[in-house]
Amino acid sequence: METKKRESRLKLVKLKDATNLINQHVNLLGIVLQRGEPKLCRNNDWICTLRIIDESNPSPGLTVNVFSNKCEELPKHDGMILFINIKIKAFDGGKGVNAACNKRVSSFALFKRRTGEDFVCYQRTSNFRGEERYKSSMEELGKLYASSCSVDQASSYKTKAQTLEFSFLREIKEGKRFNLVCKILHVNEDMSTIFVWDGTDAPPASIGFKDESVSNLSVHTLFSRGILLSFPTVGTILRVSISNHLLHGVKPGDWVKLYQLLCLVDKRSWIGKFTDSTTVSLAQDDHLVEKIMRIYDKRITSKFGHIPFWSFPSPPGLTETDDNEAPFVTLMDIITFSKVTYKYRCIVRVVSAFPSQVEEFSSDENRHHQVLLTLEDPTATLEAFLCDAEDFWGSGFQNTEMLRKKWNQLLGIKRESSIPLATRNPPWIECCIFSYYTSKDDPWKTRLYRIFGTRFLD
Repeated sequence: METKKRESRLKLVKLKDATNLINQHVNLLGIVLQRGEPKLCRNNDWICTLRIIDESNPSPGLTVNVFSNKCEELPKHDGMILFINIKIKAFDGGKGVNAACNKRVSSFALFKRRTGEDFVCYQRTSNFRGEERYKSSMEELGKLYASSCSVDQASSYKTKAQTLEFSFLREIKEGKRFNLVCKILHVNEDMSTIFVWDGTDAPPASIGFKDESVSNLSVHTLFSRGILLSFPTVGTILRVSISNHLLHGVKPGDWVKLYQLLCLVDKRSWIGKFTDSTTVSLAQDDHLVEKIMRIYDKRITSKFGHIPFWSFPSPPGLTETDDNEAPFVTLMDIITFSKVTYKYRCIVRVVSAFPSQVEEFSSDENRHHQVLLTLEDPTATLEAFLCDAEDFWGSGFQNTEMLRKKWNQLLGIKRESSIPLATRNPPWIECCIFSYYTSKDDPWKTRLYRIFGTRFLD
C-alpha cells in the first residue's frame, strides 16, 4: 500500500490531464514557451509566470505561477522544466485553470542539452531531488521539441559565430563574456563554486594604487595541501561562481564547454561568473580538448614551460640571481613541493609589501627590520620575507630617494607630475626563494619563504 502511494506521488501527469485535477498536487514535465519578468507581490514574495506545453497540450498550454521569497531563485531559463508537487488551481469561477509552484512545498529544475548530448540541469530549487526516474520521459519530450530544448538555439542574441568561438584563459578581459573549453578540477560541496583550468596563463589582473591588501582569493589559500597536490602546477586555475545554476552529472576531471561566462577581477584575482545566459555542455571527446592538451604537453616539456606567458620574451632585467642554472618553477610548484626546505628560482611580480612605505624600513633605526613581499605569478600568490634588504637593494639602500625610485619600480608605481596613477603594473622579476620551517614539531604548518641570492640592478 505504501509503495503504491509513493509511486502515485512520483508519477508524471500530462498537462491535459492536470487541468482536471483541481486542488491536487501533481508532477509536470513541459517545455517553457513563455517566461514573464519577475514581479514583487504584496506579501514581498516574488512571482514569475510561465506558460508550458507538452504533446498533450501544445496550445495554449498551462500557465504556472512560480513563487519564491528570493528573486534569484525564480526560473531564469527557457527549455525543459520539471515540476514536483505543484498545485493545480481553478480561477475565474472555474473557467480557467493554472498551477502554483511554491518553494515551501514544491520544487523545479530546468534542463537543456546540446545536439547529441545528455540533458544538463542549469537551475534547480534547493529542495529539488531526483530527476533520474524521469529521464525516459525527458528524452521522449525532448525529441518532440528538440529546438526548444537545445542550447545551440537558445540564446537569441548570440550569433552562430559567437557560439563557436572559444577563448583561452590567457585571452580573458575584465567585464567581458567569453566561451571556454576547460577541465573541472574541483567542485565545492554546496555546488556554488567550481575551479577550472585550460593550461594557459591568465593575464595579470589590474591593481589599484592603494590596493595593498593581500588577495584572499588566490586558489592555494582556499584548499588543503592534499587537494592542491591533485592540481596542475602550470596554468591559471580560475574560480567560477555558478550561482543558482546546477552542473548536474558534471564532476571533477570532466572537460566542459562554458558558454557566455562573465569574467571579473575581485581582490586582484580573476573570477568567472555564471549569468542568466551561461550554458554548459560536456566536451570529453571534443577536438578542442585534444588541442589544449597538445599545447600544454608541449609547454611543460619546454625549458621555459614554467615561466609566465606574460613575462616573455624575458623579464625587463631589473634583477639578477646567483643561480643562473637552476630551472624555473611556478609559485604553485613551490607551494606543492614535496620537501619543506628547498631552494627555487622563479619569475614573479611584487604586488604588495609590508611595510608599504620606504621610510618604515630604510631609516637607521628600522634598517634591520624584515620586509614582507607578496609575490604573484599566474598560478598563485606567495608571501616571502626580504631578509637581507641591503644585499637586495645594493648601493641605493643608503639613499632614501634612490631607494624610493627602485621601490616604485618594483611595485609598478608610476607618477605624473608627482601624482601617482590610479593603477599600477608591477614588472616581472627573476628571484630565488628559499622555503624553511620554524618548528620541527610541525614543519608544514610553520613553513615560510624568503628571498635570497637576488639583487635589484641599478
